Amino acid sequence: MLMAKQDKPLQTLKIAFLGGRGCGKTTLLASYLGHMASSRWQNEHHYYLSTPDSSDSKRLNELFQGLCNGFFPEATIKRASAYRFQMHIQECEGVPLEIQWLDYPGEWWEREPVDAKEKKQRDDCLQRMVNSHVCFLVIDGAQFQRHGETYLRAHLAHMTNEIANLLRQSGGPKKKNNPLKDMVWVMALSKADMLESQLTAADFADFVNRYAGDQLDTLRQRLGEAGCPSFGMNYLVFSSVLGVGQRIIDINKTIGLDLIAPLALRTILEKELQNSEKSAVLKRIFAGSADRGALQALFNLLRQILAKWPDRSTRDLGDLLFTKAETWLNGRAQDLQNEMNQYQKQGHSLQVAESVLKLALSKPENRRYFYVPLLRIGANR
Repeated sequence: MLMAKQDKPLQTLKIAFLGGRGCGKTTLLASYLGHMASSRWQNEHHYYLSTPDSSDSKRLNELFQGLCNGFFPEATIKRASAYRFQMHIQECEGVPLEIQWLDYPGEWWEREPVDAKEKKQRDDCLQRMVNSHVCFLVIDGAQFQRHGETYLRAHLAHMTNEIANLLRQSGGPKKKNNPLKDMVWVMALSKADMLESQLTAADFADFVNRYAGDQLDTLRQRLGEAGCPSFGMNYLVFSSVLGVGQRIIDINKTIGLDLIAPLALRTILEKELQNSEKSAVLKRIFAGSADRGALQALFNLLRQILAKWPDRSTRDLGDLLFTKAETWLNGRAQDLQNEMNQYQKQGHSLQVAESVLKLALSKPENRRYFYVPLLRIGANR
């Protein structure tokens, strides 16, 4: 696993992961850095990640090697884990982006503190979590596959209770400058390799809103009291490895790993737009990328409606128009690739990083794994 010299990052992204024990957070962490620190990843994506902390590098490398040998890591217990990942662009100097990653122990999600020391550790971790830019609520794909609505509703009910704890920890919903008001949430379904192959992030969003919409409304109300009513508006489907049960089949078969940082940055864009000086970089990073993802979702919906239209000539005309529009969407990815290559030749690491992140969200094969409703995008303008 690669380490690099200490450089001050040009942009910092703080993300946190919250979910029950065994939902896949630790596997995601190991797979994320393990793949993105490799020369194979660098050659394919023109960038790589490193961690500036030697002890973190040692632990994560051991976890990733365990995955390579077919063993899933043990769940994170007893203490929170925090890591720093720095992005390096091929043939460019400097660190355009640092990802600060907080892993909330799954065991803490399921029981009360055993003593005053652990309670203080939890309180400290919660405080760090509410100061994150983005929090990923991880839904266990295996449990979702087995128990569907029952598991999802129980999970969200527990989340509602945890939000109440977060509000108390941060001084109450009406506290001025409550950090929760600046947090963005992403509902992330793990272990996508165990789910139906055609399941998309839009399908997951539809299931959540159809079968647990009332609980989403309750959560939004709780968060709305703290000035953060957007829970349940961002969705991600991911898989850290290809596995069967407790056996890893292919360490290189992943889904959605390269979307985590781009999606997190895109979701905080609307917050940053209120401050033009701070958001100048982010505005350039994701100009138009969210619209293209939303348009693809809209095209899919309209195609389903059109397929049932009684007039065949109308169906044929609509299909032709959608085909041309999707050709434009796919062509945009090639434009971003060309843009990245040009900046790389000039040695501009930040601009290359921007293009790399935009490219991940613009790839046709990736659009099925993240979803943001149209209403959210329209509200950003």
